[in-house]
Amino acid sequence: MNTPAAPAQTVRLFAAVPVPDSIKQSLSIGCEDIKPQLPFRKWAHPADYHITLQFLGDTPIELVPAISAALREAASSVLAFSLHVTSLGVFGRPIRPSVLWADVAGDVEQLHKLQQNVVRVLKPLGLMPESRSYHPHLTLARNYAGESSFEPSQLMGWKLPSGSPLQWQADAITLYQSHLQRRPMYEAVSVAPLLL
Repeated sequence: MNTPAAPAQTVRLFAAVPVPDSIKQSLSIGCEDIKPQLPFRKWAHPADYHITLQFLGDTPIELVPAISAALREAASSVLAFSLHVTSLGVFGRPIRPSVLWADVAGDVEQLHKLQQNVVRVLKPLGLMPESRSYHPHLTLARNYAGESSFEPSQLMGWKLPSGSPLQWQADAITLYQSHLQRRPMYEAVSVAPLLL
């Protein structure tokens, strides 16, 4: 008599550009300043700030070594590049947005090239990108919970923390695992360095 196969163990994964601790700290200070004016239900833990390259979702754990190798290949032809945080924006319904994010500028062309490399190397593993166009950002908060409708003008007064340009050298791809019931939620699984 055949016994049913155990369900394959999966891990929830995504590939991202990591953000240095100094930038995370400065962004966190900026978020503390604006929280009273922007009543979002859930603010990201500063340790979880990142720029997603590709969301992989629930993935068989046995694929992790192949994914890590593929990300090393994707990183191996891209030079490290400069990024900085600029303005704030939102995704979702204009009156009740689902995500508050910080925009990134700098060598965005290199960032897009890196993202395209990631998509290219992960497709043969059966890991397909999202259908919507790529919009690099750092998620700061989720689910607007204000009593009145959200006003985009609320974002106009946001100022970067003084003395910090929030600029850094992006020099790696990190494969992260999500732990949905933990804070911080994201754990680095592997790191693929860019060319220096």
